[in-house]
Amino acid sequence: MNISRLRSFIDANLFLIPLFLSLAVSAEGKSINKDQVNVRAQPSLTSPILFTAPLGYPIEIKEKKGDWFFLCDWQENDGWVHKSLVSEKNTAVILIEKANIRNEATQKSRVTSTANQGEVYIIQEKKGKWTKLGYFDTNEPVGWIRNDLIFGE
Repeated sequence: MNISRLRSFIDANLFLIPLFLSLAVSAEGKSINKDQVNVRAQPSLTSPILFTAPLGYPIEIKEKKGDWFFLCDWQENDGWVHKSLVSEKNTAVILIEKANIRNEATQKSRVTSTANQGEVYIIQEKKGKWTKLGYFDTNEPVGWIRNDLIFGE
């Protein structure tokens, strides 16, 4: 195919791009609402258990099938969980070994504490590239962390 025919083909099919983008399923952030929830291989209570997720565990919903959600977690594990075990609560998990928590949403602000990989927090607020975290049990403010250091909406 020569260049002019290729350009004509591309120009003639540009209208398809928005259609494909609208068909893409966007991930939805949620969390687990009970402790030690079974995540299964298929959307069925008799399906094998792949792993268990703790209370507050942030997940992304990739697909819905009846009363079941297909999820993905921060370690790229996936599986099915019943919708009754999922909460709208906004949570985040720390992705790196030790992450600085700051008193303001800037890199130059004072470090007030550190968070360890795998710890779960409540998301209280978002500001640009920063997220304000709170303790999961009490919702007491902890501080600000960069978005690239956490998984969760």
